[in-house]
Amino acid sequence: MNAEIEKEKADILKEWEQRAADDLESAEILLRESDNYDISAYHAHQAIEKIIKFRLLKCAQAFKFIHDINSLFKQLPEAKNCADLFDKISYVNFLYPRLRYPTGDKITREQAERCLVIAKEIFSWVKTLQ
Repeated sequence: MNAEIEKEKADILKEWEQRAADDLESAEILLRESDNYDISAYHAHQAIEKIIKFRLLKCAQAFKFIHDINSLFKQLPEAKNCADLFDKISYVNFLYPRLRYPTGDKITREQAERCLVIAKEIFSWVKTLQ
């Protein structure tokens, strides 16, 4: 029974990680091949959100199914010593309402590029954690 539970947990973790990687790849493709900067930045946000949730699950830490990546990041055990990463995540989180709703403001290429760079950094950082 324990082996089945561990396999199920591993499968769930793998899916969260893969979905984060897929969003990261989508953000990169959209930025490179289109002018859909809003959607590229949205996928960068999703990649951050999913890789943080992956880490929280890996640490067996409960979390709410929210989209606030600032709040999710603060739940990580390693977040206390990462103010620089929090600041970067805050930038992406600040743009999130613009990405989801038609406010009249558009995301620029530079903003989408910055979101992608931040998403890649967070993804890599989480992957280095044990």
